[in-house]
Amino acid sequence: MMGTLFAYYSTQYTIVASITAALTFGIVITVAILKRKIKYFIIPLATFIIAISGYSLAVYSFNKKVEFVPTTIQARVYSVSKAENQRVVLRADNCTFDDKTIDGNITVYLYDNDGLFENIHIGSVIKFKPERFNKTDLFYHDTPDANAYANNLRYTAVVNMQNVTYLKTDNTFAEKIKSQIKQNLNGELTNENVEIAYSALFGDKELLSTEQYSAYKLSGVAHLLAVSGLHVGIIVAILCWVLKRVNPWVKIAIVSLFLIFYTYLCGFATSIIRASIMSIVLLLSSTLRKEYDSLSAISLAGMILFVVNSLVIFDIGFLMSFSCVLGITLLYKPISIALQKIHMPKLIADSFAISCATMVSLMFIMAYYFKTLNIISLIANILLIPIFTFGFTIVFVVSIVSLFLPFVTKILPPVDYIFDFINLCATVLGNLKFANLSTTSMHFIVIPIYFALILIMSRICTARHRNKIIISLPTLAILIGFLL
Repeated sequence: MMGTLFAYYSTQYTIVASITAALTFGIVITVAILKRKIKYFIIPLATFIIAISGYSLAVYSFNKKVEFVPTTIQARVYSVSKAENQRVVLRADNCTFDDKTIDGNITVYLYDNDGLFENIHIGSVIKFKPERFNKTDLFYHDTPDANAYANNLRYTAVVNMQNVTYLKTDNTFAEKIKSQIKQNLNGELTNENVEIAYSALFGDKELLSTEQYSAYKLSGVAHLLAVSGLHVGIIVAILCWVLKRVNPWVKIAIVSLFLIFYTYLCGFATSIIRASIMSIVLLLSSTLRKEYDSLSAISLAGMILFVVNSLVIFDIGFLMSFSCVLGITLLYKPISIALQKIHMPKLIADSFAISCATMVSLMFIMAYYFKTLNIISLIANILLIPIFTFGFTIVFVVSIVSLFLPFVTKILPPVDYIFDFINLCATVLGNLKFANLSTTSMHFIVIPIYFALILIMSRICTARHRNKIIISLPTLAILIGFLL
């Protein structure tokens, strides 16, 4: 992570890069000296160099684009997002520019004054004349656009719907399955709850209205609509219960294959990849009768994702997913123990501790990306997560079974009341005037420095208190410096 940050800031902000490198190797050298082992210096140095090389290669390959401006473009839509001001954002692959196949996908900003965009859906193959055409600037925002890199979105175009021609529909296998599940849900849930259920199942906000997503975001429970560790945990628990009498190795194989398939359905989102890897490691540790270490598991998931996408550290999905787990790993137990000491029941203390650890871990990320801090998310999560877990479990099981036995969707109507309650709570809590506090802009480097400080001061860092203080004081000073 520090190597990737150094590679970025060395080309953008030299002073920040120098501070990052000095901080990183200051800590590494200190630990190496205290432990009297050179590997504590050599291994981080090697990974630092590998990260810089991976970052440079990623930027170089992404910036290799066509040199001409096409007059006609043909592409297949794989994502549809509704926006304000009669605008729809499409993402498309299988692109041809002036009948020439090109390497890279395209983001299309489609303006529609007549409501004709309803004819464009996932799988639509369209042909259009762009009013404006640009090559995607990887550094348009404050940090590299990790989402554009991950989806190979090398081009952008602005188009009027009047200049778009629909050619055919060409759905992938995953899109056909998701479409069938959507149809099955449509028959038994209200339109609003179909949108919520579909988003929770696949992390796809194609059907979600701006008002719905805003309510969940303002109340601090937007993570319920993005496939994450909570969703994967529920799925793994269901599968393990169904396969409880099966040979452990067969169970691991079945669960692993299903998680890979489900990750494919969800478009290989970083949050579900992380959760799937950690779940498989947990099952393996149980079968091998080894102690499960969440910090090692999350580190393994992080390394795999870094190999696939060198810019993943700048992806908000990666940051939120890993931050939640890291926060829970480092802070959950101390908070829970402290609450139990004041005679709070263990079940309530654990629930409060998980929500509190999550809120603390996401604090700076929310402040950086959304310029806001949610102060009621703790209450909202404690209240809604158990209810959502029950509703999501039913929807997930019914959705999978309905692919083979469509009539099982007849048991879904009572779930409408569950989602209605969640929607109501999210709307009410999100509309409270004191629910969100606006924050001033801050530097991205604050996020890794903040987590480095938490890691140093946590129980996982087994150094002596004196050494912890020696390392943490300069880290804290740098953090305060960037915040000010």
